Amino acid sequence: MEWYEINKTYFTEHYLSADNPRSQSGHGGDEQHYFHNHFMLLDIITKSGSFIDVGYANGYLIESLNKWLNGINTLQVDFYGLDISHELIHLAKKRLPNWKDKLYTGNAFKWIPENKFDFVCVKELGYVPQKMEESFFEHLFNNYVAEEGRLILGPYSEEKMSRELEGQLSSWGYIPSGYIERSHNKSINVARRILYFNK
Repeated sequence: MEWYEINKTYFTEHYLSADNPRSQSGHGGDEQHYFHNHFMLLDIITKSGSFIDVGYANGYLIESLNKWLNGINTLQVDFYGLDISHELIHLAKKRLPNWKDKLYTGNAFKWIPENKFDFVCVKELGYVPQKMEESFFEHLFNNYVAEEGRLILGPYSEEKMSRELEGQLSSWGYIPSGYIERSHNKSINVARRILYFNK
């Protein structure tokens, strides 16, 4: 579908033109900013198990989570990644050879894993055209998340007074099991949020 090809080409070229791993994963700030924006995911990983990052890019998120987890607890988390861009997955396999057999290339809306995961993390629903976001969310929840597993949406930024994304999901019949919120390091009016949905 042309929409996917246009977006894949744009983000692949944009990420590969960057000169550091954070930017190659789509993040424009420094390491402190990255830590502030993503460390909150550790509050969601509450047990040992499997974790897939949907929209993996060059793997910097998984690399960081693995490092942070090893520094604070004894959970055993088996990390996987999925991205639509063959070039970005190729880069990730070069950067992280120990995970190369756990990295997949595919369209997340069409791809179905052989085994479901305890934690499925997708940063946003914008990996598909807007009119397909509800179906995309349902696809992830039904086909990716193991029994007693958890679908994680975020971290994302949103105006503190807004609950737009939560309201959208609730209107589809998906009430979050919980959420985590942190202050934004650049704006007092913006929050960093994660919504999660238990199965």
